Amino acid sequence: MARQLKKPAKPEEPDLLPAMGLFTILIPMLLSMTAFSKLAIVEINMPERSMMNMDNDTPPEPDQQALNLSLAITGDYLVIGARGGFQPNVYFKEMWTFRCKSDAQLITYAPEDVKSAVESGHGPKCKDGSEMDKEKYLYEIESIELWAINKESEEDPGRVIWAVYSSQSENVPDSAYVDGNNAFLAAPGEGAMGLTPPPMLKKPSAGAVLATLTPNSARTLKPDVAAKNIIYPLSAYDLIAKDLIQIHTQFIDLEDVDNIIIVANDDTQFDKIIQLMDRAKEAGFSKINLAKLGG
Repeated sequence: MARQLKKPAKPEEPDLLPAMGLFTILIPMLLSMTAFSKLAIVEINMPERSMMNMDNDTPPEPDQQALNLSLAITGDYLVIGARGGFQPNVYFKEMWTFRCKSDAQLITYAPEDVKSAVESGHGPKCKDGSEMDKEKYLYEIESIELWAINKESEEDPGRVIWAVYSSQSENVPDSAYVDGNNAFLAAPGEGAMGLTPPPMLKKPSAGAVLATLTPNSARTLKPDVAAKNIIYPLSAYDLIAKDLIQIHTQFIDLEDVDNIIIVANDDTQFDKIIQLMDRAKEAGFSKINLAKLGG
């Protein structure tokens, strides 16, 4: 019997739908992972050859007429530096003022006392006897105060300086008073660390002529203003502010008289830097820069 020959089968077209579905998923994913390089052109005007210093070993001479003012803050003192050297250190004792939620009153503690209470399992106490949340007490700090310290030597622990302040509300200092010689009405305290106000320091009575650090602020105290005056620890910020005002006035003719650099450590609380910036601005320094201490 003759063998029957089979006709070759017609090849079937491949099903491309699964591959197209795969590419539909892969292409957007690859595009989302693609990083494009952005090019930018920076125009730089190079100095002429005659303007360039050809001797690389000889640095340019410093400007002898520049003030080069700086204000440094450490954990213990503030100090002003300029081209002629440094002024005496302004020593301070850091204090934390809290606003209690229980009675809305202000209360001030030394940081070491607060940390000691927290380590023992308690929060700082308010005036009404209630305790702050020991886990959240930092959020209740109203301000960080720097009480000026009078020291006779580096080894001397010093005593708190007390001064006369104007006040808008009870026991909240506003502006420190100065006399006709631009000196604070102040004196070191008594007892341990001078934490007791000195009896010799009296609040001025109505009719006294006093001024603050604000220019042209001399005035005769009225009875209602004199009644609100308080004796409060002198702020190291105010001591620095008075020096900054005198420096800005004395060197007003220098080109960089409006410039000041505030130097601080990385761990310096931002509140302190803001306070110094405010004092510098009020003293007339409009160009304030920040720098790292020892950096």
